[in-house]
Amino acid sequence: MSKFRLSVLYFTGAMLLLSGFTQRHALACEFIEYSNYLEISPNVFAHASFTSDQKEKLLATINLAKFRVNNTFGSMVSAPKVVVASNVEEAANFGSNAYGTALLTPLGQCIVFGPKGQNIDVIAHEYVHAEVHFRMGWLHHLLNIPTWFNEGIALLVDFRKPYLLENINLTLKDIESVRVSRFDFSISSYQASRVLVEDIDKTKLYQGLEKIKQGQDIHSVFAL
Repeated sequence: MSKFRLSVLYFTGAMLLLSGFTQRHALACEFIEYSNYLEISPNVFAHASFTSDQKEKLLATINLAKFRVNNTFGSMVSAPKVVVASNVEEAANFGSNAYGTALLTPLGQCIVFGPKGQNIDVIAHEYVHAEVHFRMGWLHHLLNIPTWFNEGIALLVDFRKPYLLENINLTLKDIESVRVSRFDFSISSYQASRVLVEDIDKTKLYQGLEKIKQGQDIHSVFAL
């Protein structure tokens, strides 16, 4: 084997290993059926330690969260896997904090909820992330959807007190900075993103995403 082919082989192997490591949480979600999580509803997996009452309450909360998203933006078409962890350590195994995260990769959409995220607000928030990713596709989502926009849209169905407009007290400079600075996932960054999307027509979000996917600029589509 030539040195060139051997180098290509080594490089490809290294990239595969790196990809497997960086996407390990998404892979864990993909193979959730083979773990100690039980499918309590189609595509919804809860830790085996959950009681019947906990499962029933969880499914009711998920349904209410989905209703909120549908009622705000229109009917969802995505069907992400949902993993509900029993504690912080279990959530961390899937790359989540105590609240929740959306694993949005070329493999698809997987939502993980920690013990503090099993409520309507957090669940609705993460479902929006999954829906936007599904409608855009992985590459378009990566290249054309800024983090501040992604988080701002999700906060339109997330009614936790720090993110309600009446509780946000930021300067115009603070708000505009999230457009050009790296989103640092602080409360103020979330608040700024919430303010920036306030005037978006919620009923036309999905139409706007399709226009962006077809090549139009996000700022012109949503008049941002």
